[in-house]
This record gives sequence, C-alpha cells and structure tokens, in this order.
Amino acid sequence: KLDAFLDRVYEHFANTDMKVSLKTRIGKEDPEEFHELLRIFNQYPVSELIIHPRIRTDFYKNKPNLTVFQEAVDKSGNPLCYNGDIFTAMDYRDMTDRFPTVDSVMLGRGLIANPGLIRHIKDGSELTKEEIRTYNYRLLEAYQKALSGDKFVLFKMKEMWIYMGHMFTNHEKYVKKMKKSQTVTDFKIALEQLLHEQEIIQEAGFSGDKR
Repeated sequence: KLDAFLDRVYEHFANTDMKVSLKTRIGKEDPEEFHELLRIFNQYPVSELIIHPRIRTDFYKNKPNLTVFQEAVDKSGNPLCYNGDIFTAMDYRDMTDRFPTVDSVMLGRGLIANPGLIRHIKDGSELTKEEIRTYNYRLLEAYQKALSGDKFVLFKMKEMWIYMGHMFTNHEKYVKKMKKSQTVTDFKIALEQLLHEQEIIQEAGFSGDKR
C-alpha cells in the first residue's frame, strides 16, 4: 500500500518542480520492518527522508533505535534527517558526532521543553527566566485570542509544561499547581512562583512518554 501510494504521489508531481519529503518511523510493531520500508523509499526521489527511529507502538517510550538509523545512513539513496529525543545541546552534539554525514536534524518536543534550544546549540546562549516569562505571557495572549474560554487555553499551556517543567530545579510541585489551575490567573501565579523560587537547568534532559 505504501509503495502504491508513493507511486501515485510521484506520478502526480512528475512534471512539476514540487519536492516531496517523507517522515517515517522504522516500523509499526517491529524494527525489522524497516528493511522493507527503506527498500520502498529508495525507489523514489525523496527530497529528504526524516526518520524517527522508534516503532509506532513505542509512541515516545524506549530509546531511539540508533542501530536501525545507522542502516539508513549506510543504505539510504536519499538525503536523511534525524528526529528523536534531542532535548539539549549535548544531545545534538552526540548525534552529529555519531552520524557526521547527516547534516539535517528535526527538533520537536525539545523545542517545546526549551524554546531557546536552537540558539543554545548554535552559540551557547542560555535561556533566561525573563525570556521564559515573556514567552509564556505572549503564548497565553495568543491562545486567548484564538480560543474560547480559560479551559481550552489552559489545556494548551498545561500540556506544554509537562515538557518545559524539566528545565527547572524542583519543578514538580509548581507544575502540579499549573495542572490544577482552573483560571489563567491561577496559572500565572504558579508560573511566577516557579520563576521566583527555582533555577533554570540549561542542559536539562527529558525521557519517557509523559503525555
């Protein structure tokens, strides 16, 4: 089905300048599935093959399977992009050192946890508490304009802090207060308490499925 789908896609764009990138996991239930997936991908001129080296049933549990990603590095006929568990500048350096021929990386949850991560990777600049405050207040304002009622706004903010909380020392009780908040005002109080009483951990890691 995948092969047939891609055949139709590339046939449709054959006479255009459109580029098609693909994002994939390494299988649904077993990493062994990736051998066949890669064979199929190699039949097409994929502009970038973005690989998150977990199987679908992992969700975000377990560790990325770097052995299988190495197989892609060795055998892919298309440019590769790595995706998965890059939460710190050290994570990024470890990945690029291990796979020096892969010059493209996709960041997902790492940017939710630390919105200054790209800057920190590039030049070592550290995120400040004031930047965290400004970022949160601007995001709150934007959500309040786009969504109706505190309930939906807070759902977005609470989900973000599942990840962002790990950037702070002793964050647990403050994030718990955020999760229990019923109004934006209550959320802001918990946020200000955290910023006042705890410190940022610049190389804070994150692991596991905390959704």
